[in-house]
Amino acid sequence: MDDHKTNSESGPKQGRLSIKPKPRLGNFLYYLGLTTLIGGLGAAIGYYAGAYGIRWLPTMLQILLSVCIVSLFLIVAGRLTEGSARKHTEKGLKVRRRVVFCISLVSLLIVARLAVFWTQQACPLTSLPPEQFNEVFISDMDNYKQYDKAIDQYLVTLEDYSNRFGPDKDRILTPDEERLLRDIWLGMYNYAVAIDQIRIFYEDWYRFDPSRAQASFHQRSFLLTFAAELSLYEKSMRFIKLVSEYPNVVKFLNTPFPDNHLGKGSYNNFTRQFQGARDSSRVLAGKHYLTWMETALKGRQVAKDNNCTWLMEKVKLQLALIGEESTVDLASMSVKSDLQILKQAAGRIWYPAQKGVASLMGNTRVRRIGKYLITYDQQEEMDKHLMPGDILVSRKNWFLSNVGLPGFWPHAILYIGSVDKFDEYFTDAQVSQWLKEVTGNDITLSDYLQSRFPTRWKRYTIGSENHPYRVIESCKYGVILNTLPKACGDYMAALRPKLTKKAKAQAIVEAFSHLDKPYDYNFDFATDHALVCTELVWRSYRPAQGKEGLTIPLKNIAGRKTLPANEIVKHYAVNKETDKSQFEFVYFLDAVENEGKTFVSTENALLDSYNRVKWSFAAE
Repeated sequence: MDDHKTNSESGPKQGRLSIKPKPRLGNFLYYLGLTTLIGGLGAAIGYYAGAYGIRWLPTMLQILLSVCIVSLFLIVAGRLTEGSARKHTEKGLKVRRRVVFCISLVSLLIVARLAVFWTQQACPLTSLPPEQFNEVFISDMDNYKQYDKAIDQYLVTLEDYSNRFGPDKDRILTPDEERLLRDIWLGMYNYAVAIDQIRIFYEDWYRFDPSRAQASFHQRSFLLTFAAELSLYEKSMRFIKLVSEYPNVVKFLNTPFPDNHLGKGSYNNFTRQFQGARDSSRVLAGKHYLTWMETALKGRQVAKDNNCTWLMEKVKLQLALIGEESTVDLASMSVKSDLQILKQAAGRIWYPAQKGVASLMGNTRVRRIGKYLITYDQQEEMDKHLMPGDILVSRKNWFLSNVGLPGFWPHAILYIGSVDKFDEYFTDAQVSQWLKEVTGNDITLSDYLQSRFPTRWKRYTIGSENHPYRVIESCKYGVILNTLPKACGDYMAALRPKLTKKAKAQAIVEAFSHLDKPYDYNFDFATDHALVCTELVWRSYRPAQGKEGLTIPLKNIAGRKTLPANEIVKHYAVNKETDKSQFEFVYFLDAVENEGKTFVSTENALLDSYNRVKWSFAAE
């Protein structure tokens, strides 16, 4: 019995489960459970954060980095406290690898935490309130589209003309070829400045949270800055390919053009600025991020919801155009562009008005969106001196409209005054006689315009936003009636044609006939289905049978006859003391950008204003 009892006690007990210890599996299950618990808790916190719209960047990331830093610090502190942070070796005490790894990881996380803090510092882009961001973005997106189209038109002109250069690539350019190349180069330069300012302003896109809290701001900003980057890269590549084979063309483009404030070596700086290895790497990096944005961030849906699908398609089209160039050609072009650094000691920014101007513009241009230097009181005081038929020239710093036209003054406007001033001014015998000849009745000019253009006249009499309509101008919205507060900018001058009231009445009637026509981004004075700002003024005052007018000569730019607003002021200044004089001085509101003020200036100051540097703030 004793043997039986002993065997039964030493053997397996009936009805009990025997488990063999497995330390590794146990540790695995322990840490798996711990990880699952932490993951579940993290998911709950993430759901809570998402429900309350807490940003992933920087809020959640900052929290996670901070928690990780504290956790790893506690681990290291715990190991040091229990004495297991070091081990005895033949060479003495040595810090364990896991502790070194934790300390290194803490250091990296601290650097990452500082990096997140740095990326979230305020900048002009992220400082915009959501409503203003939407307004600015729509405006800049529309401007980008027009600037890109304008450069493309210059390239088409150059491509067409380059076919006639002939096989002799070393021949001297003719005067006509020099004139054409100069116009194309200056036009491309101005539009490239405008596009690059858009690129610079939106290149802080990464400061927006990519999660749902700021996804639309993040992705739209990226698309616009990347589209601008690609436009500059693709179009500069086309331009360089067209002219680089002609040594005398390159030599000509590198010469200074002091009248247009374009310095020596501008072509070399241009190639280095937009075709270097840095630009190639940005294109490649942007392409990869675009793919990730589409797949991980639902970029296509975000673009659709924000009415900028065309912008994403534009980016893909430009990537495809760039991709058509062989890798060898692109690499060769990048190397040649980078080597220009060794050939010419020049700054990074190629814009010659003044070193660093483009960067300054990029940082400042949107700070005064909708806010200009000319005050309301100054506008009203100036209006007391104006009469219907006056021609206004204006300028808005940082607002890069009409950038393809040379000179300090980019915009021209026809002043008509408020309805009361209009009626009083045109109570004139000559005007009445002309109207009777035209209609057969004794009517006023107001009655005549109301009968010919009833809808437009009613719009004029109603005004806008408690302000009367006082001007007719052509802007990106087309030919419109506008108020003085919206038409004014940072500089404005008024010139009075030396014509009769009858001639001015006829000019205003002509201007009314062009209302609601689109803006002419081709600057083509040969047709009137669309009008640029100066074309509206030019056509309104163009002489005809039975109609006095102004004879301001047009200027050939890139093969087309046009009239920059700066030429109107130049014509007035050059011919002031001659029998060709057609204008009288009325008023000049000058400005000092750096001081943020506008003041009433003199006729002498206006006479010389057409010679000012195009980027006026660079000279102040």
